[in-house]
Amino acid sequence: MAYDLEEQESLAQLKAWWDKWGNLTLSCITVICLAFAGYNGWHWYKRYQGGKATVAYVQLQNAYVQKDEKNVRSLSDGLMKEYSSHVFASLAALMKANVEQKAGNLDAARTALNWVINESGHPEYATVARVRLAGVELDAKDANKAKAVIDAIDPAQAQTPLVLDRRGDVLLALGDVEGARKCWEDALERDRASGELLALLSLKIQALPEKKS
Repeated sequence: MAYDLEEQESLAQLKAWWDKWGNLTLSCITVICLAFAGYNGWHWYKRYQGGKATVAYVQLQNAYVQKDEKNVRSLSDGLMKEYSSHVFASLAALMKANVEQKAGNLDAARTALNWVINESGHPEYATVARVRLAGVELDAKDANKAKAVIDAIDPAQAQTPLVLDRRGDVLLALGDVEGARKCWEDALERDRASGELLALLSLKIQALPEKKS
């Protein structure tokens, strides 16, 4: 696709912005994903306190907060193996994926996220995992694969802003600036009730080149 000089300058500015802030925005989405998952997990925790899976999950949370990657991996693996049908196993896989992604172990992150999608038995977390997986593919510089992941999502209404935000990231990586703008504006409108993504979406939209008249 050919761009005129003005578009090239705008895209160069946008690329510079993304080089500086892209990792931060992807990290913000990761935090929001984990918060969504953790909220549901906490309600489960309150109903099922005392079980071995709960004890292991509390230990995992402590290891995660303390950035103890070794124990995050081992505790996550244990939950996924011993309590695979438990909701805490899905949350453990998401935490493990986050640790692996930050460490640059993208294959390990993919494996953990695909486990949530295909094997956990908790489809309510599949959308979170797919959004995260698309982010992993963006980290791997494979925007086409990220698009395939995001296109496969059929989100619940509450998760639609999260999916639209990631779709905007993917379209921007593919060079579709106006497609990204539309996704982020749509996500912003849908997110007004909760406001969880408000600051991040506003920042992304402001960083885009102005629309052509």
